[in-house]
Amino acid sequence: MTVPREIRDAIRERLWQTADRLQWDSLTQSEKARHYQQWTDSDIGRTLAAHMDARSVRVYIKDTLLKGFSRQKLNLHEGQVLRILQRHRQDVAESFIKPHGFRFSDGAFVAWGRADDWKSLLGALFERSYGTNGTTLTAFLFRAAPRYVRPSARELVEAAANRLGVATCIWYD
Repeated sequence: MTVPREIRDAIRERLWQTADRLQWDSLTQSEKARHYQQWTDSDIGRTLAAHMDARSVRVYIKDTLLKGFSRQKLNLHEGQVLRILQRHRQDVAESFIKPHGFRFSDGAFVAWGRADDWKSLLGALFERSYGTNGTTLTAFLFRAAPRYVRPSARELVEAAANRLGVATCIWYD
């Protein structure tokens, strides 16, 4: 059985509003797991169970309904990234996701994401630009608070960035 689109969309909207209110991206895995279970045991779970195997409801909530939530939130930063870099959308030669980023027509690269994902951001910039010379690499690190507010934490990330050829790390709390 499949969940009818109207029901799926209504539940997704409800979950995304709740996730937004909870600041979903700042929750720990155990906090998220608790919410998945609450949703599974609520009217949301019962509604979904009417259209699928009840044992699959929690996974469906996690992997289908909430999967795009964080990605959409990161998409909202695109304009901010372009504005701060004093670039325009027409300057973009290639777009990336996982992590989000661009290659500009002049060969410069930018990637952005949560500060907790700094290793993926820096690694992606290195990989995407590998083999190019004189390329400017910039990383935007969002939701830096609370872990990456301390200077020592940022110094570690910036030292890794420097070793990988990333010219600039821009932090947002």
